[in-house]
Amino acid sequence: MSWWLWGALFLLTMGFAKAASVVLNRLLVRPQSKLAIGLTELTQFSLIPLYTFCLFRDFTRIDSQQQSTVPFWELMTPFGMILASLGVIGFLLLIYSTIAYQSYCPPRCQISDESQIIDFRQKDPDNSWQTSLVGPRPMRRVALLPGNEQFMVEVSTKTYTLPRLPKEWDGLSIVQLADTHFRGAVTRKYFEQVCEQAQALKPDLFIFTGDLLDDQSLLDWLPETFGRLKAPLGQYFILGNHDWHLDPAAIREEFERNGWIDLAERSIPIASPDAGSAIFLAGDESPWMGTHPTLPPESNPLFRILVSHTPDNITWAREQGIDLMFAGHTHGGQIRLPIIGPVYSPSRFGCRFASGVFWLEPTLMYVSRGLSGREPIRYQCVPELIKLVLRTQDTV
Repeated sequence: MSWWLWGALFLLTMGFAKAASVVLNRLLVRPQSKLAIGLTELTQFSLIPLYTFCLFRDFTRIDSQQQSTVPFWELMTPFGMILASLGVIGFLLLIYSTIAYQSYCPPRCQISDESQIIDFRQKDPDNSWQTSLVGPRPMRRVALLPGNEQFMVEVSTKTYTLPRLPKEWDGLSIVQLADTHFRGAVTRKYFEQVCEQAQALKPDLFIFTGDLLDDQSLLDWLPETFGRLKAPLGQYFILGNHDWHLDPAAIREEFERNGWIDLAERSIPIASPDAGSAIFLAGDESPWMGTHPTLPPESNPLFRILVSHTPDNITWAREQGIDLMFAGHTHGGQIRLPIIGPVYSPSRFGCRFASGVFWLEPTLMYVSRGLSGREPIRYQCVPELIKLVLRTQDTV
């Protein structure tokens, strides 16, 4: 087959893979059983080699008729034309998403960003991390893949100015933890070390945006991890879709036993001894569990923070005048391709909000890459521990 047909086959396959990922990302938005999710993913990924094979057959037939004066597209079968059209559409989407990824920049309200990457493998010399950080459970071999960045955590402190933040709350600091996915391939020691690092950041409050577990039997890890975190204004949590698949009532009970406050469907005023006014902290586990929280009327001037598992709730947050929203769920894509960026992101927005900070007036949204995943694999997308410091515009 001619070189240009091989090139066309490669580019069209890339385009179809992008189109398939766009469909997959949106199919996984709504609540589904584990079986339905598995079948959806298997079907989508199986279509890619099948697409390549079918198009290859068409291109081989075209190549055998190179001496024909008829344009090559007229030599294609109707089915081949449909496949090629899907590939072209997908490739255009790939170009668009790549440009969007490369042109991303933090909003202007970000006034400082300090970060360091901590490689927890270096804390265990002589490759002992392969037994201390990697457990015997499913996906162990994935955690040990060469170049896997699962155990390299970016610890960041970012500062933002927000227009409605009361002067009394200037300097409020919040540490977000997200998507731990206790399953056993990554051991408890890793999460203990992450929590030690989180406590060292000394925030005013901790929040957890869901997906604690993938194995209910590992709920007993909570006391030695999250149970050790303490902040002056408290520790608050919601659950995620992976927790929904297990026993959310038991998970909530264990969190509360360890001093954490359940925010699901709630809006809680938080008062500081040093502040004359309160702020509202609300939790949203929809669409998997419950409904949107009930918020005070928009005429109420109190500053509002929303803790959401998925960034898909940003539309509702903006309608409700949320000032700051935290989310996770998408893991930053877990694997970022060179130049192209993330491809897989289970969101109705696709990869647009895979991770990072976004200003969508009147809401500042921070989407964490999380700390692990059901599949403990990370390439060009290290796990993340983030501390946000909020400042008023008048004090900067």
